[in-house]
Amino acid sequence: MHTLLKVIKQIIDKHFMAINRYTLMLLVSGYVVLSWLGLVFTHEVHLTDEVARFIYYMVTTSSTVGYGDLSPITAQGQLFAALFIIPCGVGLFALSIGKIAVFFTDFWRANRRGKQNLNLENHIIVIGINSRRTPHLLEMLKREEQGRREVVVVSCEYDESPFDTDIYFVRVNSFTDAIEMERASLSTASAVIVDTDLDDATLTVSLFIAEQNSDAHLVAHFDDAIKRDLLHKYCPNSECISSLSTELVAKSVIDKGSSFIHSELVSAHKGQTQYSIEVPVDINDITLESIYYIFKKHHEAIIIAVQQQGKVCEINPSLTTILKAGDIVYYIADERIVDLVW
Repeated sequence: MHTLLKVIKQIIDKHFMAINRYTLMLLVSGYVVLSWLGLVFTHEVHLTDEVARFIYYMVTTSSTVGYGDLSPITAQGQLFAALFIIPCGVGLFALSIGKIAVFFTDFWRANRRGKQNLNLENHIIVIGINSRRTPHLLEMLKREEQGRREVVVVSCEYDESPFDTDIYFVRVNSFTDAIEMERASLSTASAVIVDTDLDDATLTVSLFIAEQNSDAHLVAHFDDAIKRDLLHKYCPNSECISSLSTELVAKSVIDKGSSFIHSELVSAHKGQTQYSIEVPVDINDITLESIYYIFKKHHEAIIIAVQQQGKVCEINPSLTTILKAGDIVYYIADERIVDLVW
């Protein structure tokens, strides 16, 4: 008995579990054609005279639902249904449902394990997962973006996504493999954040990203100021962030409350936060003074800095500063301004 069960299992594994979707479609098609021909030859006209009725009968019979409103009348038809339509139909129906379930399960697992190839544009890529910073970073990005841009996390260490399903996850073997990184649509990303555990790796990956997608806004986190300055030297358009904890401690001792102000300005969850807005392309040259009052009166916002094209960011700029299309205005407000009338 044990030998017989072993042989049956081997036959199932070899011939049935290996069936692909094309073979299954061929089997189902052959089953439907043979069923129709058999019902015609057994004179079951009421089951074959209409296509919709035939399909209805085949589905209800194969799925074992069997409402009983349609069934063979002749003895030959009943015998044909008992020996061919029902056993073959039940087997193929179960096999089809199993294949469909496996397909969706594999698809879900592939997404959770980061094996899929993404086809995105104008999205944000976060390279590296830091157990302390990354979860909070993703929450802030979701709060800020509000669905405008998708967020993709790329990791070498994690085999499965530790985040919610609204965050895309891609698993790679190397952050500097162009083919693997393109699975995250690196070439079409609008922003890339590099935050690995080692500054050496962050520097290497950042230089690689700058070469692969020079148009993307590159932001890298460093603990070592020397490596931060080195990246900024070779990639002037990159933003290199380092820990400000030491400076913030000293500032808080001298100017009480500085830590609260700093955390408030970078927090996207509540209170006054720092935002930016770009001067539209259809706007003629204007002075900062002409919009300063508009920001405060209509939006309760304060302008704190200006980034003019080709120049360094100017904190607390003069009211006589000329703004051109494409310049960036930084301001403090409770919410991001989306309906500004220039």
